[in-house]
Amino acid sequence: MPEEALEQPTEMDRFQRFLFLRTIPGFAEVPPEIAQVVAANTRQRAFAKGSYVCREGAPALEVQYVVSGKCEIIRNGKAIRRFGPRSVVGGVSALAEEEKGYDCLALEHMVTLAMTIEDAQEIFEEHFALLKRVIRGTSQEVLIARRQLGENAGFGPVGEPFPCPDRPFDLVERMAFLRKTFSFAKSEIDAIADLAREVQEVHLPKGEVLWNVGDRSTYFLLPLRGVIDCHATDPEQHFRLGPGGSVGSIDAMADKRRWFRAEVVEDLVAFRIDVEILLGVLEDHFSMAMSLLRGLATGILQLWGDTPQDSKPL
Repeated sequence: MPEEALEQPTEMDRFQRFLFLRTIPGFAEVPPEIAQVVAANTRQRAFAKGSYVCREGAPALEVQYVVSGKCEIIRNGKAIRRFGPRSVVGGVSALAEEEKGYDCLALEHMVTLAMTIEDAQEIFEEHFALLKRVIRGTSQEVLIARRQLGENAGFGPVGEPFPCPDRPFDLVERMAFLRKTFSFAKSEIDAIADLAREVQEVHLPKGEVLWNVGDRSTYFLLPLRGVIDCHATDPEQHFRLGPGGSVGSIDAMADKRRWFRAEVVEDLVAFRIDVEILLGVLEDHFSMAMSLLRGLATGILQLWGDTPQDSKPL
C-alpha cells in the first residue's frame, strides 16, 4: 500500500477539488457538471518524499490527480517519465488491467486527489464526454512514447497481407477483419457491426501521398495489403507500416496534427475510419470504448519498456 505522509495538508472541500480539477488539461474541455461528479468521487491523499504512489507487481486501484509535488514512473528498474502538478498518474496501469504495472515514486512531498478505478469507470459510462477526453489523453501518451523510441518509433516489420476478394468486402468480412485488429476482439457483435457499416474500403496506388507533417488528423487507415513509407522530423524517424497495424490512428485520436509524412510505396488496400464516426460508435457501445482504452493503456506499458532511460519529460 502507498505510504502517506505523517503531516496531512489542509483538507480541500468539494468545491476546492472541483476548482483544481478544472485546471487540469482536458477537464476544462468537459462540462462543469462532469468535473463536479469527479470531484465528489475523489479523496485527498498525501505521499512523503521517497514513498510509493503505486508499486510494480501490484495492480493499480486508483487514479491520482497530482495537486502538488513530483513523481517518477519506474518500470523494470528503468526510469520512464516524470510528472508534476496537474498531471494524472496511475491510470495507465489501472486501465491496462496488467498485474505487473510499475513503480510510481514520489520525488518530493506530494498531494493528490485519488479516485478508484471502479468509480472512474462508472463515471465514464454515464458521461461519454469525459471518456472521450481520457481516450484523447491516453492517445497523446502513446504518441509521446513513440516519439522517444528512436528511428523506427517502436514499430516492427510490416505484417503479411490479408486475403482480398476480387470485389468490395461485404459486411461480414469487414466485421471479421475488425475483430482481429485494433483492440476490438472482445467487443460485442452489435458494436463491431455498427463500426463495420461505417468503414470505407480504399484502394490507393503507389506514389500516393496520404498526408504531410502538420496536416490535420481526422481519420486513420487499417491496411489489408500494401506498404506505407513514413518519415517524421524533429526528431528524425523513418519506418514502414502495413497489414497488421494502423496508420495515423494515434495522432487522429490524440487530436494532434500529423507527425509523419505518409506515402504509399506498394499499392494499398485499406479500411478508412473517420475519428468522429468512431467516437459516435464508441458513445453507443461502452464496452467497445473501454476495450479501445484498455488497448491504448496496454500499448503505453509496452512502449515504456522500450523507452530510453534518459527520457524523462515533465
